[in-house]
Amino acid sequence: MAKPTTIRLPEDLLNDIDQFVQEAKLDRSAYLREILRKGFSLDKQERLLRKYASGELSQMEVCKALEWNPWQFLSHLKAKNLHLNVELEDFLDSSELPRLP
Repeated sequence: MAKPTTIRLPEDLLNDIDQFVQEAKLDRSAYLREILRKGFSLDKQERLLRKYASGELSQMEVCKALEWNPWQFLSHLKAKNLHLNVELEDFLDSSELPRLP
């Protein structure tokens, strides 16, 4: 269930939003909810990828939190110009994994 909340916006931003929703024939509240959802989603991705880059989270933890598969994760790392946190020990440990047929 949606709960009402109040935020203060600069008048120029609110005027721009009102003009856009009027031209696009959109409901202002629905539009603002969608924009907040998208912005929060992008912010969450960036925060989790920063934690991955700093070594605080593993690839699997990020994938689980964002509901990404490993290929999506790699794609986002590439787009953000980030690198895998893989060390020599990780590579050596992977040699103990069973081989795929």
